[in-house]
Amino acid sequence: MENTSIEIIKSTGEKAKFSFEKLRASLNKTKADKATIDNIINVVRDELYQGISTKEVYNRAFALLKKKGKSFSWNVYILKLNEIEKIRL
Repeated sequence: MENTSIEIIKSTGEKAKFSFEKLRASLNKTKADKATIDNIINVVRDELYQGISTKEVYNRAFALLKKKGKSFSWNVYILKLNEIEKIRL
């Protein structure tokens, strides 16, 4: 997958380069099919901007999974969002 110069804001407040590989790995945990994952990555790619938070990326990916209406392991994303929130507290 291609590199990006987009910097994201992690839940700790730290800046990091956005990683499509990490997004793909996270989506793979939901057991979504390759076509769905590729579609979500393409949509997220088009919506990235400097300073987007990891929470926003996960929220968007979760919304796209949910929109597909298939029985994916959404709980993986819910748990990840909960982890992000706990770190902020």
